[in-house]
Amino acid sequence: MVKSNISTHVNIETNSRLHLGFISLNSSTPYMYGGAGLSISGHPTIINIRKSKKFESNLPKEMSKKILTFLKANQLNTLIRIECKHRPENHIGLGTGTQLTLSIEELITKFYKLDIKVNIFNRNFRSGIGLNSYLKGGFIIDAPKKDLSQNEIIFHSKFPSSWKTILLFDNQKKGLHGISEKNFFASNKSDSLRMKLSDITLNELIPSVIYEDFNIFAKSLTEFQKLNATFYSKVQKSLYLSSDINKIVNQISKKFIVGCGQSSWGPTSYIFVDSKNILNEILPILDKSISMYNNLSYEVVSAKNNGRKLTYK
Repeated sequence: MVKSNISTHVNIETNSRLHLGFISLNSSTPYMYGGAGLSISGHPTIINIRKSKKFESNLPKEMSKKILTFLKANQLNTLIRIECKHRPENHIGLGTGTQLTLSIEELITKFYKLDIKVNIFNRNFRSGIGLNSYLKGGFIIDAPKKDLSQNEIIFHSKFPSSWKTILLFDNQKKGLHGISEKNFFASNKSDSLRMKLSDITLNELIPSVIYEDFNIFAKSLTEFQKLNATFYSKVQKSLYLSSDINKIVNQISKKFIVGCGQSSWGPTSYIFVDSKNILNEILPILDKSISMYNNLSYEVVSAKNNGRKLTYK
């Protein structure tokens, strides 16, 4: 590890991501997982590091402790301040934990001008969508993997700028995470879904993005999501973690051609639309429906077709 003059200030702004579903759900084949995802505008993680008179951090205590331990173990200057300016809530389906850990490790690497990749948190990723969204942005098909340290891409593309995404939030729900999530994947398998999900991915999802064919994209994505939801049926009672979001999505999908689903374990869910005209028809209906719930909200976002933004001072 090379240590040279440290920088004065480094800032990283990352994207959130939607995890649209897995391809190979822990099947008996040599490779497992893999999946589809999209980097989105809005809900960024913004974090910076600068020189200070002492070690300071507004990160969770356990994260700060690991950073300080790493710095001391590698004889790096600990007189720094790490400040997270903004990040989405954890465990709502936007990949916040992944974006935060990746940002911190790159901040440390750039700030101290190290010549190796820093791994402070020793995280492996069941899905490579978060990592590749961080690095590249856009629409991503993550390759199934032999072990969780592998994060290769099968397909990566810019997402059509005219296609918009309505995000639906339920502030009373949190997605499965931690040990509970790990135990779920360790004890649940599905060979029957793999062929269907692989077929949709190769023959419908990927070509529909390449040719910007929204109707095929919407139909295939919705089916892709439904198949993934059956795998999670022991945890969530319907296609969505939030039964209230489920009602809203059903209402909209009956009237419009849209692509619908839940991001990761939810509760954040999505409705893809192909134009501002359709969006403008949907929003008044959405406003009226959501006003009946105290726990629901929505936001319109676009795809983010580039990776994290890194700035120095």
